[in-house]
Amino acid sequence: MNIHAVSRFLGSLDDIAAAAAPFEILEELSKVLRTFGLRHLLITGLPSPSKGPWQQEILYDGWPQEWIEHYSASEHFFHDPCALHSRYAGEPFLWSELSRDLMTARQLRVMDEATEFGLRDGLCVPVHLPLRGPSVITVAGERIEISEEDLPTVEMVCVQAFRALRRIHLGDNESHHHTLTDREREVLTWVAAGKAAEDVACILGISRFTVERHLANVREKYDAANTVQAVVEAVRRGEIRP
Repeated sequence: MNIHAVSRFLGSLDDIAAAAAPFEILEELSKVLRTFGLRHLLITGLPSPSKGPWQQEILYDGWPQEWIEHYSASEHFFHDPCALHSRYAGEPFLWSELSRDLMTARQLRVMDEATEFGLRDGLCVPVHLPLRGPSVITVAGERIEISEEDLPTVEMVCVQAFRALRRIHLGDNESHHHTLTDREREVLTWVAAGKAAEDVACILGISRFTVERHLANVREKYDAANTVQAVVEAVRRGEIRP
């Protein structure tokens, strides 16, 4: 990723974090996704059948109206292989990466019917946050153009948008989050520089367990799904320097 792309990416993260209304978040997210050919967007929780209608967990429905109506009427949600895989996946995945040979006839029906509504290719970004059930940002289009090296960028923007939408939806305020301690900032700075936990422990003269505990605290404070996202958020807030 060149310096101009990095600058645009960080600018998108800042704009999403500063957004005061859902449409501002979604507009910035959509702008990023369109560069990869991703036109349709659904952001939703992934509840179990016992939790009630899954539609109650939708944060944003940007799927074609005809498809979402057909999808709901056909009760596709609990047979959708992308939704099922997103419950356990730790990283973004392309729809094409799911093996059709391992799908049931019901799951194949979901995927085949999606293509009839213009959702021929797609990407799922699972979101697993502390003390919350799994969620997913699903984006799709007729044809997507995204490389493996682009996936972390797309994931960060999607998760940032998810967190911002929940903040507004739940009435949260970013100022409620604690700032980092000096030690947490120090540990995160070394991690941002590419050091592994063992290296940071040696440099700072502390145990690896202590390093991991500090990183876990940072992820919790920032509501981050992983340490990479925590680093990006710390840079955005000015807690550490890139």
